[in-house]
Amino acid sequence: MIPFQLTSWFRARMLPLVIVAALVVQVSAPLSYYLTKRHELWRDARADATLAALILHAEIDQRPTLWRYNAPKLLERLAAEGLTSTNALEIRTQSGQLVPLEPLRLPSRPLWGSAQVWIRGEIAATVWVAVDTSPLVQSTALVSAAFFGLALLLGMILYLVPVYVISIAQRRIQALLGELALTLQEDDRCRIARDLHDGAGQVLTAARLRLLALSQSSSEGESVGQIAQLLDDALEEVRRSVHALTPPALHELGLEGALQRHCQAFAAASSLTVYCDVQPLPPLRSIVQNACYRIVQEALSNSARHSGAKHAWVQLQPLDACLHLAIYDDGKVSAQPSKEGFGLIGIRERARLLGGQAQITCIPGQAMRIEVEIPL
Repeated sequence: MIPFQLTSWFRARMLPLVIVAALVVQVSAPLSYYLTKRHELWRDARADATLAALILHAEIDQRPTLWRYNAPKLLERLAAEGLTSTNALEIRTQSGQLVPLEPLRLPSRPLWGSAQVWIRGEIAATVWVAVDTSPLVQSTALVSAAFFGLALLLGMILYLVPVYVISIAQRRIQALLGELALTLQEDDRCRIARDLHDGAGQVLTAARLRLLALSQSSSEGESVGQIAQLLDDALEEVRRSVHALTPPALHELGLEGALQRHCQAFAAASSLTVYCDVQPLPPLRSIVQNACYRIVQEALSNSARHSGAKHAWVQLQPLDACLHLAIYDDGKVSAQPSKEGFGLIGIRERARLLGGQAQITCIPGQAMRIEVEIPL
C-alpha cells in the first residue's frame, strides 16, 4: 500500500501555513484600513490648518501686534469657514505662547495637523487643528471583525478543500493499488494452474497411459492397476487444485452462477446444507468477482471445519453503492479465538485491497457471521 498517509502528511504541513495566512489577512487588512483612513484624516486636519493659517495670515498682516488680542473677530472669520464648529483649533505664537480663543474642545482621540504662518520670511504663528479618530477606531473594529470571519472562512477553504481532494485521491490510489495486488495474486494463481496442468498433469497422464499399456502385456497386472489408480487419484487432485486456483465457473457462468454452483458442490461434498441468495447485480469488475468468490470459498470452508454447523447461508446484494456479502451459519463457536487464522485474515485483506471492509463477528456459544462491503 501507500508507504505513508498522504492526508495526514498534508494536514501536518498545510495547517501551519493556513494559520499563518489567516493571521496575515486578519492583521494586515484592518491595519492597512486603519493607516489609510488615518492618513486621510491627517490630510484633512492639515488642510483645515492651512486654511486657518491663511485667515490668520490676513489678520496678522492687518494687525501685526494686536491680532492676538482680537479673538472674537478671529473666531468669527474662522467660524465662517467652519473650522471651529467641527474641529479643535489651537494657535501658538513663534515663542510657543498659546493664543486664547475659546475653551478648547479636545477630542477623546485627537489627531493633529499643523500649518505655519509666515510673515516677511519669519514664522509668526503655528496653527494646530485636531480631528477626532474615535469613529475611525470603531470602524476599524468592525472591519477587523469582518476580516476575522473572512480569514476564518478563507482558512477553512484553503485547508478543508485540499484535504478533502487529497483524501479522495488517496482512497482512489489505495483502491487502485489494492486492485493491482489482487490482480497480481490472480495472475500468480493462473500461472501456477497452467504449470500444474501443463507440467505435472501431463506427466501423470503420460505415466498412467504407459502403465495401462504395460498392464496388458505384464503378468503383474494387479500391481500395475493399483499404481494406475494412484496416478488417477493424483490426476484428480491436480484437477481440483487447478479448479481451485482458477475457477472456470466464473468465466462460464458469471459471479451469480459460479456461487450457485460452488454452494451446490460444497453441500454435496460436505455435511453442510448451503443456501445461496444472490440478488441481481450490476456489471462488476473481474477482480471484484474473483474476490467475492474467494471469500465465499474460504467462509464456507471455515464453517465446515470449525463451527459444527448444519446449515449455512450466502447472501449477496448491491446496497448503497456497495456490494454487500454476508456468510453465516447455525453452528456455535466454542471459544473466542486468540488470533484469526490465515483464512479470516485473507478475507479482511481482500476486502481492504478493494477499498472495502470485512466485519467478522465471533461470539462464544453463537454462530460466526462474516459481512463484507466492497465499493461498486
